[in-house]
Amino acid sequence: MTMNFDTVLDVRHEDSPIPTIRTKEALDALPLGNILKVITSKESSVRNIRTLVANNPFTLLQELKTAEDYIFFIQK
Repeated sequence: MTMNFDTVLDVRHEDSPIPTIRTKEALDALPLGNILKVITSKESSVRNIRTLVANNPFTLLQELKTAEDYIFFIQK
């Protein structure tokens, strides 16, 4: 399944908590209804991004795991 998105945030090489902070900043800057694709390689960031979405008015549309990365599609 191909997911459409408006903006990509690649934080694969960032250590926690930077991916979560940058995800929040990117979502805050998006217009309502837009979709952010987040790519991270850190397992600790996965839990933090899930918590960020759960505690804010965002919707996790899809979460994928590849051989090396975790990919989130989050709608504002």
